[in-house]
Amino acid sequence: MNMKTHIITTAIIRNKDKYLIGKRAATKEFSPNQWEFITGFMDAQESPEETIIREIKEELGAKGRIISKSNIFDFIDNEGKWFVTPFLVELDTKKIQANQGDHSELRWVMASDLKSYGDLKLFLNNEGIQKWLGLNDFS
Repeated sequence: MNMKTHIITTAIIRNKDKYLIGKRAATKEFSPNQWEFITGFMDAQESPEETIIREIKEELGAKGRIISKSNIFDFIDNEGKWFVTPFLVELDTKKIQANQGDHSELRWVMASDLKSYGDLKLFLNNEGIQKWLGLNDFS
């Protein structure tokens, strides 16, 4: 079996006690219509930090500030093996605009409500992300 490898970054974007999630556009190649944290593919010449700041600008029209970085984690799904670098990020503005090519909807959600979004489970099982959200293990 020839499994594709994907290298991405993800932003756990915090505003006071809420966290930003986006519903992926129906036109997306990977995971269309699924809820996610703001996520993006790394370009070869970029660092993970540069990638996540660029993705936030492209997807939300906002400037992000990295608060913390957690350990890379990985998972396998039917689209391949994914290596994820998670960041805890705050935005410089509350005025964000979904790039419709990326997300059909954005929501600010309490940490305790995130587990009701099944699409987020693979991310919420990560120890670093759980620590940022103040949540216990979901499994």
